[in-house]
Parts: sequence; structure tokens; C-alpha cells
Amino acid sequence: MLKKIAALGLAIFGLSLKSCIPDGLKSGYQIEDNQVVFYHGFPASRQVIGAADPKSFKSINTEYGKDKTQVFYYGEILPKADPTSFVYLDGSFSRDKNFGFSSTRILSEDGTHFDIVPNPNETPGNVTSEGIVYARDRQHVYTSGGVVAEADPESFVFVPMFNGNYLAYDRKHVYWGHKPLPDADGGSFQRITEYHFKDKNAAWSLLLANNARWAPIPEVDLPSFKGCKRFYAKDKNRAYYGYDVVEGADLATFEETENHQAKDKNGTYQSGKKQ
Repeated sequence: MLKKIAALGLAIFGLSLKSCIPDGLKSGYQIEDNQVVFYHGFPASRQVIGAADPKSFKSINTEYGKDKTQVFYYGEILPKADPTSFVYLDGSFSRDKNFGFSSTRILSEDGTHFDIVPNPNETPGNVTSEGIVYARDRQHVYTSGGVVAEADPESFVFVPMFNGNYLAYDRKHVYWGHKPLPDADGGSFQRITEYHFKDKNAAWSLLLANNARWAPIPEVDLPSFKGCKRFYAKDKNRAYYGYDVVEGADLATFEETENHQAKDKNGTYQSGKKQ
């Protein structure tokens, strides 16, 4: 009996606290005075959703909600969405039995098979800066803006990197900025370090200056080309920092340490330069 009384007291206290939260600090959907209300922004604006049924309404998250007949996104009706089968996926993506959506836009008419392309760096409780960028169904790969031309959904892989940069590849192509890289072969593509990549034909370094670009590494020995750690790579003939050769490196003892540094029996290197 004492436990029940204590639980009831905590519930009443929680409701009291909730009712005391100023409107400007609220977010998402609330049921107030038998109305569905949507709060967004900071300080929050208050919007009564007159089209929503408060008796059947359920909040999905701070952006989405649904009742027995409709789905809502940011307080507005999501056209053609089926509330019974509607599921929020991740990022901007959601689906029902008929369609795949990005926010309010219908991307796919194969909702049953519409799903996100996983970000291997993102797990529950670990949200990365890249987030979820791609979704797919049986026919296409999508970004929030539309179809990724020529992409193969079955073999498509998302490769998160750093600072919001990312690439992807499938059995045919390598994609940067959602567009295939000329002459890159997706079927043999490998990421060697955070900055180095290769396929059966060539090796590249990704340069992040004012505009990120791919720089081919000349005269590289592809069979032996491998990564050291994050910033350095080497083959049987040379060590590389980016696409630049590390002059004087002893390949047998060369190893990357930290903070763009490396060392071998001859000394230490900073950003590819002998110290």
C-alpha cells in the first residue's frame, strides 16, 4: 500500500512539474484542454492543430505525430501518409505501407521496402555529424533531395568520414557529393586510411582545402599500397602523406604515431616533412 501511495505521489508531482513548464520551453506535441498543440522553436511558438483528434493522437517524436486518420509533420498534415502503418526511420526519412518519405516529400512508391542505408558510425546514443544521409528501396538509392543516379541499392554502402564529409560506393561506382567519381571502380574500391583510397586501377588522396577534391597518387604500387593509420600510407617503394611522397622514409621501420606525425629509424616526420 505504501508503495502505491508513493507511486501516486510521484505521478502527481510529475504532472505538476510538467504543467509548470513555461510554453516557451516546451517542444513537440502536447494535449492541452482537449486539443493537440504543437510547440516548436526557441522560445517555442504554440500552434493548435485543429485537424488532429486529441483522443487518438500519439506523439512519435518532436517532429512527427499521428491520430487515427492522419500523420502530422511539424504540425501540418503529411499528405497521403497512412497512420496505421507509418513509421519514422531516421534522419529525414519515414515510410508507410505505400510510400517512402523525406520530411513531407514522397521519394519512393515502394514503402514496404523503403529503409535507411545504415551509417556504421551511428548507433543508439552515438549520433554522428554525418547522421543518416541515404535511404533505398528495391529500385533506387535516395538522398533527402531525390534519386542518386545509377546507384545500385543492393550493394550500396555509406562511408562516413569526418567533419560532415562522406562518400559511398556500390558494385559499379564510387560516389562523392552524390555523383559518381570518374573512372573509379566501386567493385574493387577500398578505403585505406581516412584520406587514402584505391581500386584496381588507381589510388587517391582526399584533399580538404577550400574545396574538397580527389588527387590521384602517381606511380603508386597498388598491390602493396596500404594504410599506416589515419594520415599516412605506403607501398613497397614509398611512404605518402596525402598524395605527397615522404622523402627519405625508411619503409621497413616507418610508422605513423599521432597528430600527423610519423617516425622511422632515421628520425621523425611532421605532416610528411622530416624534422
